[in-house]
Amino acid sequence: MCRKWLDSEPCRNYKCPHNLFWEALRLNLNKIHITDKALEIRNCCCLISEPWTAKEIGEVWGLTMEKIIGCEGVAWEKIRKKNGGGQSDRPIFSSLD
Repeated sequence: MCRKWLDSEPCRNYKCPHNLFWEALRLNLNKIHITDKALEIRNCCCLISEPWTAKEIGEVWGLTMEKIIGCEGVAWEKIRKKNGGGQSDRPIFSSLD
C-alpha cells in the first residue's frame, strides 16, 4: 500500500502504482521531466488535491497534450463500453473544457 511521505523527498518506489512514474506505465525515462508540480506531490498520486490538465501531464511524462487527450478519450470509451454502451453525460474530451 502507498504511504504518504512526511518528508520532502520524492517517492522513489517505482513499483508502487500510486507513483507518478510507475514502472508499469512504461514511460520513456529519457523524456520524463520532474516539474514543480511533480515535486509538489513528491511523485505520489495520492497527494494530488486538484486535477491536472492534459498539458501538465504531458510535461511530466514527456508526451504531447494531444496524446494525453487521445488517451483520455480511449479511457472514456472503455468506461462507456463497460457500462453497457449507453450515452454518458460526460464529454469524451473533458480536458478541452
